[in-house]
Amino acid sequence: MKEKSWLIKNAVPLAVYVFIILVIFLSQRFLPPNYVISIAAMLMFFPILLKADGKFFRSDLRGVLIGLGVSAVLLSIYTLVIFLYGLYVDKSLVWNALPVSFILTQLLMVALPEEVFFRGYLQTKIGNNIKGIIIVSLLFAVGHFITLCLGGGHNVSICSQAILTFFPSLVMGYLYFTTKSLWASIIFHFFANIVHIAIGLS
Repeated sequence: MKEKSWLIKNAVPLAVYVFIILVIFLSQRFLPPNYVISIAAMLMFFPILLKADGKFFRSDLRGVLIGLGVSAVLLSIYTLVIFLYGLYVDKSLVWNALPVSFILTQLLMVALPEEVFFRGYLQTKIGNNIKGIIIVSLLFAVGHFITLCLGGGHNVSICSQAILTFFPSLVMGYLYFTTKSLWASIIFHFFANIVHIAIGLS
């Protein structure tokens, strides 16, 4: 009975989530990648209309500084782990140069709209608390699995990485929970994507 009431209470945000993921998934079947990323970004901005106050975009210097600080600490640890693993398997850490257009795309078409949707809309609706963070992070990972793995037809490595997005999503959710604005989570999301894509082993 409790589970049913929770589903009824959250029926609208869950339906919006299913609709967006389904449209992105189907778009990947019929459209070029550039169109898909634009459609995905527009769809994820749409819930702003369902939450008209937009308080999550208020000016927040504290949130910006927290986002930068958390990004520096956690992504330094991530880079160190990759470096140490490289030593173990006798490979060198490399930084791949990323085009400015790609970096801007990651900010404006990936990190920003995903945070608006998953934190600003879903987490606000489902609950900006620990339970909400976990549920939204599960939805975040499932969404990435469906769109990147099933929709994109990628290999086992990409599918595994899609599932592992659950963990950075916990960080982003917690940043939104503590700051009550999106700036910290957007900054971490952006830098996490860039560092993950830019570093590798060779």
